[in-house]
Amino acid sequence: MKNTNVWKMTTALGLQHRIAGVHFLDFQEDYNNCKASPGSQKGSYCYQVRQALDGKHFKADKNLVTCEYARAALGLEKPDISMREGRSFDYCGLSESRTIGKNIADAMMYIDQDIYGVELGPLEEMEHADLVIMVDYAQTIMRIMQGYAYKYGAPQHLSFYGNQAMCSDMTSKVFHTNDINISLMCNGTRRCGKYDKGEIAVALPINMFDPLADGIIETLNAVQLVTEKKRIIETLKHTDRPDDEENSAADKADPQGPAQEGRTNDKPDHTGTSGKRNSLGLEIDTQYNYGKGLLEYDHHVLDLRKKGDSSL
Repeated sequence: MKNTNVWKMTTALGLQHRIAGVHFLDFQEDYNNCKASPGSQKGSYCYQVRQALDGKHFKADKNLVTCEYARAALGLEKPDISMREGRSFDYCGLSESRTIGKNIADAMMYIDQDIYGVELGPLEEMEHADLVIMVDYAQTIMRIMQGYAYKYGAPQHLSFYGNQAMCSDMTSKVFHTNDINISLMCNGTRRCGKYDKGEIAVALPINMFDPLADGIIETLNAVQLVTEKKRIIETLKHTDRPDDEENSAADKADPQGPAQEGRTNDKPDHTGTSGKRNSLGLEIDTQYNYGKGLLEYDHHVLDLRKKGDSSL
């Protein structure tokens, strides 16, 4: 699913990993009917998500998720009282007191529904997904947040502090808030997922994925570095846009919009400078950035003041 926008985001951001989808399988019947095969081996949820980011597509129930805290966060089993009240955080040294431990436990937002299993895999290979997880370096996550802000404004539900990164920060919190969240990872995630110390993660509900892709593309000229713009232009010369199995929200609203124009050019136009937008759906301007735009606006306002505009 989401073939076109997965391609757009991967191309625009130069992602280091695949974009992973998470699909909750509520009942055993859903798990049995899921076409994906069970995971090849047991491991923490952090490990399982890394497998999906590396391109593996599978399903997992509580027997394949070895971390008790992850099983509780995902709804695969009920947390015991020590987890719910944060006593274990106080006991193991992750909080200074029981009251702080309770505050941490409440903020984990464990899923309180009964979930039989989860399907994990590259988003474009999945028929259904509830959440999307991406992992990359800070500059790339910055671009994702800029695309989010372009569409939605300031995020209201960011919550992360280095504990239970994949199961809580990236899954249960996003499930509860229906909003984007980022994670600085945790020791378990970095160890089991074998992530570089500079990598961080971002997750969002599937309903935000298409607008986010549009926001990333629409802010590309404003904030992308010149070197990155040139990389994108070169990438477009050697890759083909996939079939529009599921277009972005903007494409759906206007089937003859810019994204479609990019596919009908008689001659490929990788920069969009011919007046026809490229297959990303825009003209890439290596000479522009938002600093220039702000300077132009400031000069415009100054001119208006000089003309005696009373509103300024």
